[in-house]
Amino acid sequence: MKAKRRRVKQQHGFTIVQMVITIAIIAIVTTFGVLGIKNARAEYRLQSSARLFATYIEKARQDAIRRHAASGSESSIESFDPGTNTYNVTMDFGSGTVDTKTFTLESGLSFDTAAKKVSFDWRGRITEAWVFQIHSDYLDRNMPVDVSGSGDITVGEQHFPDQMIPAVEISQVNGDADTSTPTPSPSPSASSFPSPPADASPSPEASPSATATPTPTPGNNGNGNGGTGGNNGNGNNATPTPTATPVASPSATPIPQCVSSISPSTLSLSQSDATKQTGTATFTMTNATGVRIISASQVGNGNSLVIGLSQARIEGNGSSVISITTKNGSGNRGTFVVNVAGTPACGTGAQLTVSVSN
Repeated sequence: MKAKRRRVKQQHGFTIVQMVITIAIIAIVTTFGVLGIKNARAEYRLQSSARLFATYIEKARQDAIRRHAASGSESSIESFDPGTNTYNVTMDFGSGTVDTKTFTLESGLSFDTAAKKVSFDWRGRITEAWVFQIHSDYLDRNMPVDVSGSGDITVGEQHFPDQMIPAVEISQVNGDADTSTPTPSPSPSASSFPSPPADASPSPEASPSATATPTPTPGNNGNGNGGTGGNNGNGNNATPTPTATPVASPSATPIPQCVSSISPSTLSLSQSDATKQTGTATFTMTNATGVRIISASQVGNGNSLVIGLSQARIEGNGSSVISITTKNGSGNRGTFVVNVAGTPACGTGAQLTVSVSN
């Protein structure tokens, strides 16, 4: 018996609880590993597409400088409405002529800012600084591509705050021109020219007098009275037949259509200036009937703005104040579009353009 007990004690194994715990740990580690791989791949796609997009911007700029691009033949890059994933590049791709080609962002990526076409002049400059935001659906964040007014390009950084640089006042230079008042030349007077001789006045001629010839008045007035009978023969005794006057049929009065508007339609906000971190616009409905639910949302897949409504439900005519507040971070700069509408629809709705700088 003692030997048998020793053999039982020497046997080792795992209980069901231990096996369950081990499997759970393996599942958790595997899940985190898979999620990490997916996040890494999504991050790689976002970084790769943003840098490729920036590369094409730089190529377009260099092409404009190389060709000394004249007006009308500038190199450019163009993005489209928020939520789209294609962009156009216009430049000389090596054929000797300026062509336009369309490129597509990688899967799961789209532009989050308003449509924009950036054109480079022969110096490689653009008219105003612009920020393109590329949005990742999986990561739910943006990658900015900045283009400054001088044409400098950066990816994923909080650089080039052109909107915060104050306007430079150009000094007026007055010492390089003759500002003295010129002496006027004497103008000829009327006395320096001889007067023309006066013409002799013509003698009046006698006007011929016209002799008036009297017009005879007929005695019977031309009515052809033919006797003492009842009919005087003037041919005007027939009674005219009255003509019926048409009566206009009443027309239906058209019902005025519901119209919506927003004022102002653009807002300029700043992430760093406390007085410009929040802006408001008023959404108004006219000729509205019934109850409508008001909604405001950023166009595209991003959420770079904090949007609020003073009234989410309006009965009949009315207004709702839309408040827009900025978020910090490089991925929340640029020009965004906000759709404001009522349900059921009131007209075509309204769009609010919001520009956010550093």
